[in-house]
Amino acid sequence: MILSERSYEEKRNFIRMKVDTVVTFTKADSKERYEGRCRNLSGAGMLLETQKKLEMGDRLRVTIPSEGPDFAPLEAIVEVVRVIPQPDLHKFRLGVVIRKICN
Repeated sequence: MILSERSYEEKRNFIRMKVDTVVTFTKADSKERYEGRCRNLSGAGMLLETQKKLEMGDRLRVTIPSEGPDFAPLEAIVEVVRVIPQPDLHKFRLGVVIRKICN
């Protein structure tokens, strides 16, 4: 068996796609809606940017709108696994793992 060599970035199970799109989300225990931006997306997770301070372990319902009428928005339950404060921008970068696709 011949194993191909892959660069470090390509060793992930899912390739990350750079995106820059608005998302809305609610915390699992709340109906209050928040906005943010999705900065990258893979089959396993997302990098979100928001002004809302969240904690590791928080569960969110995230909605990414569709670009056209032929596709439904992406709705997913995610779990926050990384919180990176960006004090100069008054924002937080959140690494989240997709736990369930809702649609």
